[in-house]
Amino acid sequence: MELTARIERYRAIESARGRPLIVYATSTRQGLRAMMAGDAVREFIDQIDAIAESSSVDVLIHSTGGDPLAAWKLMSLLRERFETVAVLVPFMAFSAATIFALGADEVVMHPHASLGPIDPQITITQADGSQRSFAFEDVGAFLRFLNNEVGLTEQATVSAVIDKLFSVVDPVHVGAAKRASELSTEVGERLLQMHMTSDEEKAQAKVIAERLNKKFFAHADAVSRSRARELQLKIADNNPQLERLIWEAFCGVESYMELRKPFIPMHHFLQNGGAPVATAAAPLVLPLNAPQDVQNNLWNHVAQQALAGMAAPGIEVAYTLVNGLIESPRAASENRTIGKMSAARVGGGEIQLSAVDSSIEWAKVDMPEEKP
Repeated sequence: MELTARIERYRAIESARGRPLIVYATSTRQGLRAMMAGDAVREFIDQIDAIAESSSVDVLIHSTGGDPLAAWKLMSLLRERFETVAVLVPFMAFSAATIFALGADEVVMHPHASLGPIDPQITITQADGSQRSFAFEDVGAFLRFLNNEVGLTEQATVSAVIDKLFSVVDPVHVGAAKRASELSTEVGERLLQMHMTSDEEKAQAKVIAERLNKKFFAHADAVSRSRARELQLKIADNNPQLERLIWEAFCGVESYMELRKPFIPMHHFLQNGGAPVATAAAPLVLPLNAPQDVQNNLWNHVAQQALAGMAAPGIEVAYTLVNGLIESPRAASENRTIGKMSAARVGGGEIQLSAVDSSIEWAKVDMPEEKP
């Protein structure tokens, strides 16, 4: 869906809510996941500066998370400018996106929407090149298992098990996971206390942040609207008309960013001009009892064709991928990856695909002309 049509849907929400709207989405497309990061701050500043007069603002967010400090900075910017901030969640706002939502005076959740735990995941590269993700709470759960379920008490045995654990996970990484866990809890608590200001509310904010960090069995666990209310988050009352508008706005973003279409590099290459590379050369069939000079001529011909193919310029296919967008009826910008793919057949007839990104950056988007 083009920007003009998306803006119409944003304006419908602004009309219903009586306040300006900013939309922030990061790619949740399979094969093209993007995270909330500090580079979005500058784009948010432009959005805030484009709002002339308003003491309140809505932010519609769709993201699986990212940097909790980016979430803190973005909400802090909004809090400096506006007296009231609301976050609209049409589908998913996980991890750092949940942390961002904690700073809002209210969170408007669509019935399909989910928040998530704020336990950060640490990804480490192992000796064999594979990656392992874990949270600090995973280590804590393992230690509780040893103590409560297995009943290990002998110090020598416990030490041996801990040594085995640290042979799999570097103690430095465990420390990093601990620091990340504490950071997420602290940032979540500080954001909640932006609007929970009494002594009683501040104590409640600490409990909420700790629950979101430690009381979930999986990082991908979904916090539904009803469950968010049980956690005592400030979830707005159900409003079917507003929820419909929020969902329509999200569907426009989903369509434009192709979030339901997995990004498969080889498929993109073949579908956009690279198909000739996949066409296998016809096998050489020598005539029965062909004279040796005929066989030599045929093999020379095949060799010349192969050399010509190697010398010929390869097929290149361009790509432009949308990693994220920040937009409103007043301004729009996108984070795009631009590059080219090329492919060649290697030994055994396999196709080897390579891609080179020429730029990954935020760029302003030309706004459509206002209708007279």
